[in-house]
This record gives sequence, C-alpha cells and structure tokens, in this order.
Amino acid sequence: MASTAVEVPVRTQPSWIVSERVDLLWFTLGGAAVAYAFWALWRFAHAPLLLLVAIWAIVFDETHGFATISRTYFDAQERERRGRWLWASLAFFFAIGPVLILLHLGDWLELATELWGYYHIFKQHYGFMMMYKKKNRDFNPVDTRLDKIFFAAAFYYPFITYPLYDKEAAGLLPFPIPDRLGSIAGDVFLFLFILVTLVYGARQVTKWRQGLALNWPKLALFAAAIPVNFVLFRSRMPLLGVYAAATIFHNVQYHRLVWFYNRNKYGQEAGRARRYGLAALVNSRWLAYIACAAVYAIIFDAAPRFMLKPAIGPGDASLRNQLIFAFFAAPGLLHYWIDGHIWKVRSDPELRTYLQLDRL
Repeated sequence: MASTAVEVPVRTQPSWIVSERVDLLWFTLGGAAVAYAFWALWRFAHAPLLLLVAIWAIVFDETHGFATISRTYFDAQERERRGRWLWASLAFFFAIGPVLILLHLGDWLELATELWGYYHIFKQHYGFMMMYKKKNRDFNPVDTRLDKIFFAAAFYYPFITYPLYDKEAAGLLPFPIPDRLGSIAGDVFLFLFILVTLVYGARQVTKWRQGLALNWPKLALFAAAIPVNFVLFRSRMPLLGVYAAATIFHNVQYHRLVWFYNRNKYGQEAGRARRYGLAALVNSRWLAYIACAAVYAIIFDAAPRFMLKPAIGPGDASLRNQLIFAFFAAPGLLHYWIDGHIWKVRSDPELRTYLQLDRL
C-alpha cells in the first residue's frame, strides 16, 4: 500500500474499523477476554479441558472456518473469479492428510499444522494492525518498521521459547534441544525481546512528547494480543488447551470481521441473490448464517468425535482413526490456505470498499 510519511496531530480522534465499541469488544480487548476466560475456567474453576476444547472447536473454531467457505465457495462471483484455484485447493487439502498418514508422516503433519496455525493467527492480528494504520493515517516509515518488528518479536517470543518450558511442546520437535543450548537460546531471545520492546516504547514516548498522535486502536490491539500469549504459553496448560485458548481470540475477531464484510457486500444491493448466489442468502441474515455454521461444525467436528475411538488425534494407534482425523482436519488447513489469499486489502480495492477502510 503506497503511502507517504504523514505525522498526525495529537488532536486527531482515533478511527476504528467498525466502531470504537465493536472494535474493543470483538477485535481487541473483548476477544482477549474470551481467551483469558478459557484459561481461567481450566485453572481456577477446574473445568474439564476436553469439554472446554470441544466447546471451542464446535462453537468457535469450525464455525469460523465456515465463515471462509461462505464468502468463497458459496459466492458465485468468487467462484467465477477463483474457481479453478478454489476447487484445486479443496482437493489437495482433503487428500494431503490421509496421504501423509499412509506414508507414516503423521507427526510431521501435526507439527506443520501447529506451526501454520500459529502463523495464521499472527497474520490475522498483523492484518488488523495494518488496517488500523490505514484507518489512522499511521504512515511514517519509521513507525511502520518498528510496528512490524515489535509485533513479530512480541507475538513470537513466547511461542518460540515454549518448548524450552514445556515437555509436551518439546516432544513435537523432530529433534531434542540440549539443555545448555536451550538455556543460551532462551537468554538470547529474552534479551532481543526486551531490547525491541524498549526501543518501541521509547518511540511512543517520543511521539507523545512531540505532540504527535498515538495510534490508540493499534496499541489496544497490541495490549490485547500480546500479553495473552505470555499467559497461555507459561500456564502449564496441556498443549491442546493452549492451542484452543490462543485460537479463540482469533475466532472471535474473525466472526465479527466477516459479518461486517457480509453486511456491506451481501446486505445492500438489489438483485444480490442473482449476483452472489447462495452467499447472499446465507450471509445477509444472521440466523441463516448461524444455522449453516452450526451444521458445518457438526459435520466436520462433532461427527468425527463419535467416529474416532478410543481417542482423537494423530497420536492414536489406530490407522483408521488417524485417517479419519486427517480427513476431517482438512477444513482447517484449507481455511489457513484460502484465508491467506482472500484478505489482501492492498491489492483488492473491492475488499477495501466492503471493509470501509477509506472511511476515516
């Protein structure tokens, strides 16, 4: 997104994506609160972790995967625009899991899914950061560079060092980490993180003292998205719970952003059913959207739980169970892939219009 260095006066009012209330409730602080609530229910209320994970998977995660399906495969305009790519992607990701299981590469599939999943969460938060920069004319090259470095360092530090503190996470790695090397690496990563944080904090103080505006929506996003990962990755919660709690914030964000997009695209134009097909019928009515998302979640999450015995996941000894798991995990991988291509606001003016990014 081409831009020039513009310093915004301190008197400028913050500009939000939807509204201050909606953004704080769904995109920033409220989304993080849901992740903290998940952790607190496990830590203090001693709620069964498998029950919490099942609720997350069916209510939040699979339904947010449906949100992607609803604005791509259901949308006649998107099928015309990306049809071959969409169908080829669908075939590939439903095939790759079972193939890897048959090749005895299930552990690599699990590791790749975990790494890609966290990168996917990072990219969504990064996208929100860039939208807040666009909305608030936060175009100074120095700030943009520092934003990118700080957010990447702060978001990935607890994740990268997670295997140094958790044996279950370390067990996913294809090689053991020697204690001495792990200790040195931990110290180096901590030093770099503190250094980057100090530089970033000093920049914000300097801007404030110079009478320049701070991008409060962006900083609210940082305040929400960064600390929650430090809590989760040092919580001693089992890996499955950490993965779910770290993802649930992402799910909440995504549902509200997609609904904002849906209302702007499918809820206004006359004759939209002819133009967009099934997407207009599903995405313009919240009851229809929720009902279809629930059916999707039952098919791709609830149903496999009854088919997998005695356990769920690639660690199960049964080849049958592993193959079923790999097949039904495909929608998640497909979501990561498609989502990485359909939200490119820099190169898609129509997307910018539906997200109202040019509205200050």
